[in-house]
Amino acid sequence: MPAVGDPRHLRWCNSGEPESLDPALATTTTSLKLVYALFDGLTTHDKNGLPQPSLATSWDISDDLRRFTFHLRDDARWSNGRAIDAYDVAFQVLRVLHPSFASPNGDGIEPVKNALAFVGGRMRVMQRDVGPLRAGTIVEVATVGGTPVAELPADRPIPSSNKRPARAPLALRDLGAPASAAYAHVDVGGTVEILELTGRPSSPPSPDGQAWAYVHLNRGDGLYGWVLADELGPPPAATLGVRAVEPKRVPGLDLPSPPPAVVEAPVIEIDAGDALSLLESVGVRVPDAHTFVLETSDPTPFLISLTPGRTLRPTPREAVSRAPRRWIVPGQTVTSGPMTLVAWKERDYVELARSPSYWNQAVAKLERLTAFSMNDQSASANYYFAGGCDAVTGNNIPSSYFPMINGERTGTAYRDYTPAPYLGIYFAYVNTKKVDNVHLRRALAHAIDRTVLPKILHGGQIPTAQFSPGTPIAKLSDEDLALCGVSRDTPGVAMIMQTGVLCYVPPPGLDYDPAKAKAELALARTELGGTLPSMTYRYNTGVEGHKLIAEYLQDAWKRELGLDVGLESQEWKTFVADTRAGNYELARFGSIGNFPDTEAEFLINFRCASPDNRAQWCDPAFEQAMEDAKPLRDRAARLAKIREAEGIMLQAAPVIPLYIYTQHHLQRPYVRDLYINLPDQVPLYEAYLDPAWQAGGADR
Repeated sequence: MPAVGDPRHLRWCNSGEPESLDPALATTTTSLKLVYALFDGLTTHDKNGLPQPSLATSWDISDDLRRFTFHLRDDARWSNGRAIDAYDVAFQVLRVLHPSFASPNGDGIEPVKNALAFVGGRMRVMQRDVGPLRAGTIVEVATVGGTPVAELPADRPIPSSNKRPARAPLALRDLGAPASAAYAHVDVGGTVEILELTGRPSSPPSPDGQAWAYVHLNRGDGLYGWVLADELGPPPAATLGVRAVEPKRVPGLDLPSPPPAVVEAPVIEIDAGDALSLLESVGVRVPDAHTFVLETSDPTPFLISLTPGRTLRPTPREAVSRAPRRWIVPGQTVTSGPMTLVAWKERDYVELARSPSYWNQAVAKLERLTAFSMNDQSASANYYFAGGCDAVTGNNIPSSYFPMINGERTGTAYRDYTPAPYLGIYFAYVNTKKVDNVHLRRALAHAIDRTVLPKILHGGQIPTAQFSPGTPIAKLSDEDLALCGVSRDTPGVAMIMQTGVLCYVPPPGLDYDPAKAKAELALARTELGGTLPSMTYRYNTGVEGHKLIAEYLQDAWKRELGLDVGLESQEWKTFVADTRAGNYELARFGSIGNFPDTEAEFLINFRCASPDNRAQWCDPAFEQAMEDAKPLRDRAARLAKIREAEGIMLQAAPVIPLYIYTQHHLQRPYVRDLYINLPDQVPLYEAYLDPAWQAGGADR
């Protein structure tokens, strides 16, 4: 019988090395469970993976589902002792949206007014009256030097309106601090970029009545800090054409019902310095230190479900400003969650300890959490069997182990093993910039017999050509069949979005069809003049199933199409960086939903402006269908438009769905409250080890 060591020390085998523990930079399941233990959010995940109050004790939602007002608690503290307030939440939004921070997480609040336009550098706030435009008007850049923004070459971005030379020596410091407390200096003539001004609708007030500016210094990895605004000189000369945004995109503006008809405003030529890029152009408002407001352009019934995510997990301005890429240092990191960072040995382990400053001391049952960064499934599982860790993160068991532990060979499943449904889809990305022929992409999709995959992986995966995950329709209850409007013999899966209320049936994808595969390939050869691009399929190392799938796909594409596709494996962090940068032709990936909503969770990364659009795909028809869904409050009508958009995406094949994930967990029988839920959002800090586990049986 296994024995319990320290009942308040959980040893957890993670699925690899975290790419970051910064909520603005982390994107993968390898990082996020640790991020959520370190940093509090407006809401956090409960044991079912659903949002529950945390920094926000309550919230109000307007009748039109466009304004969400969060009321923050007054007893939350950073680990350095400073109170957490609504300005910290606004600062996190600035971090994920402003290009200087290079965050890939802006799509986490895509529905918020003007969020993605701000990411693209298009939003401005008028600083003075120019023609019909009054100071304070929210405008969007339409032209640069007479050239429409849509026609600007990739190497000619929209010029910043916020660059300023220093007309006096600048001392970058915390807001209100004396110049003697500066942590960086800028000589006269040096250039900084304004990000915030005190006293604006989403920025903190001036502490001393003077105007302060929060600026970015592009030096090394970058630095940020507050300076006195009157120490900044005039902006460089540039001409922009801007137009006032339509009323529904104006933050703080209440619209009548029905809203006014959209009338496109005229383009007005202004000097770049007449308008600044500020967060107040986005639907973010801070009425006071304990009230935070998000406004969306259109009805957004799922917005509260977005709030436990990394986008709204505040980070401490004073730490980030000094070292925006290196501020997370063991023993020094300023955190807000139930745990704090005490050690990080790269490619070995991350160690967290209970935080004495967290407002809810009762929730954290652990004193210590050691997360082993094992970038290899076999090593992770073997370390578990050898007693090295108490639990293995979901989907970190080699495929070859399943026949033994799931009872396929022995007839009895291993006691510590728990399989469970998972809200995730495994697929192959196709880089549409490098594989730019749609017929070639369709040929690749039609050539794959997905029914073989569960036999290769032995994990009960659900083969699918649909993109949005769900439950096999054949296994739905009679009530859910009626809700979804399907019969039991309907092929495919359906997503139950709200029990008894809402169902989404994804459109069919490009399933296995050898004849169609060959026909599409013939069309591709004709359009490409007989020469097909060289293609390599990439996957990350350490996961046995990725290699097995890669080899199967390589064989299928050779057997069905006669194509020679190379294979290349990469270490996880390199793989993540290369796929984000577009340095690939074909690559395995997965998408795990935080909650069951395909519009918010699964299709968002295929929007043209998404910072995490790894397929580099942009389709006007898809964009239009997604936009058409936005103003619809009726969920059924909204989902019909979303289904249309997903169908367009599948036909264009920037992604090749392969199977719906299942979760596979190993946990010692003495582990308690390490919850298993559909989105695999686990509050690690709530777990503990029960020394008396045998007295209560093995039920956990």
